[in-house]
Amino acid sequence: MRKAWDDVKSFVTVVMTIGLVLLLFIPNLNPPTEIIALYCTSYGSIMTYFFTRKNDEKTTENETTNDTNQE
Repeated sequence: MRKAWDDVKSFVTVVMTIGLVLLLFIPNLNPPTEIIALYCTSYGSIMTYFFTRKNDEKTTENETTNDTNQE
């Protein structure tokens, strides 16, 4: 949990997950269906982006290693 406050990706993941849990499981909270649909769509797209994105640093490191091995 401490990492979540240092890393933007982890922070956004934790905050959006808490928000989704609050929207879905608090019985007295009844936002319009459109708001829930928009939030869930945003949640899914942001999580997909964060967890399928490759680090540029690792990619360039691997490319350098592969170039060295091919020679």
